[in-house]
Amino acid sequence: MYVKSIKLENVKGFKSLKFDFQRPDGTYAGWTVFVGGNASGKSTLLKSIALAIIGPDAGRQLLGTPSGWIAGSLHRADARVQIDWDKVHDGFKPGGKPPGEFHADVRWQLEKSDNLPVFRAAPLSKNKRTDPARRGPWNPNAPGWFSAGYGPMRRLTGSSSESVRFSVDRGCVSRFVTLFREDAALSESETWLKTNHSRWLENRSSDLKELLDGMSDLLSDELLPAGMKISKTTVDHVYVKDGKGLELPMRDISDGCRSIYATVLDLVHGMFAVYGVDGLFAKENGKTVVTQPGVVLIDEIEAHLHPAWQRDIPEWFKQHFPRVQFFVTTHSPLVAQAADPNGVFLLPSPTDLDAEARALNSEETERLRLGRAEKTLLGVAFGLRTVRSGWANKMIERWKLLNAKTKSGVPLAPVERVDFEDLKKQMVLVFEPGQERENV
Repeated sequence: MYVKSIKLENVKGFKSLKFDFQRPDGTYAGWTVFVGGNASGKSTLLKSIALAIIGPDAGRQLLGTPSGWIAGSLHRADARVQIDWDKVHDGFKPGGKPPGEFHADVRWQLEKSDNLPVFRAAPLSKNKRTDPARRGPWNPNAPGWFSAGYGPMRRLTGSSSESVRFSVDRGCVSRFVTLFREDAALSESETWLKTNHSRWLENRSSDLKELLDGMSDLLSDELLPAGMKISKTTVDHVYVKDGKGLELPMRDISDGCRSIYATVLDLVHGMFAVYGVDGLFAKENGKTVVTQPGVVLIDEIEAHLHPAWQRDIPEWFKQHFPRVQFFVTTHSPLVAQAADPNGVFLLPSPTDLDAEARALNSEETERLRLGRAEKTLLGVAFGLRTVRSGWANKMIERWKLLNAKTKSGVPLAPVERVDFEDLKKQMVLVFEPGQERENV
């Protein structure tokens, strides 16, 4: 399954939005990035995509109260996604002919009785039994239709007791729980891995060996920094060993490492539940890859990651999940630079009243992808006027003022002369060779 487009009407801060995600070559897989300031609606957009592709029954469990999803004083809000399905892996329950591309629509509707919104399916056809969404991605018994969503709090441990019941759900709810609940963790997937290790110790099944070997190879293939690799799995812990030989349980390493490890492990766990192990892993160019298609949403993927890792992790995901369509939100230019063609979408700040949500054009996208990180921050996608601190800009302005007075022949006061001499030394660092001047 892939998402071809999304259309929102009156959803929270979006009066109207429509994005088309198809690549110029007609494909969908790869890295699609949503950028914009805080409160621009990036998380809302991810959740809207999620709710439309999993449907109202699963969505109501994750959404909790639907209050606040209808913009202003209106009575209805709609989210519509256009889905292109995989003819090999996705299937429909009986009820009609297999469609081509189709829409999955959800709606928030105010009820007259109590003036509270109800989250439901939008009208798709007169006969509900023939609706492609109901027979396909919304149907828990339909084969395929893999999707998953992750919020910025991708913890390995620490689920609240209330969130645990979502995490153990056998359907799609467990694959989206952290996107909607900050008190949820991804611990069930590590439990799943250790349980399968215990089962393999008991019966030495070839399927379990294929699963465990594939997971070990994937997690050890330059996923983690500092040369970390999965060293062993026991019934109690998954251990990693770094390039210096230090071995620790996965739960004792850094937040960034645990977050990425938990996300990848949960992603494979979900794909295994949908597709099984047969054909799940393959070798391409000497690397273990996951071969199956799907849609994966990740909010603020750069959380806890060092800049070097922010630069490398998108390429790792694209290389090891080559048929997955990733939708990510980010404040990092290094994450955004990994976007594929037609893969950067800008959401304006609420204070930008004249700006509209839009896709960056091909020239803007190439400028972002090929430029240095500081130039990306100063470009249209992030919109900064300067990448220097406020203190540094004040020092530059002070130097400019004193330098202009000196050049015009105006004598400097004693304190100004001292400042000017000190600032001249600092400006050597500001305007040293190789540094590009900004609009300060």
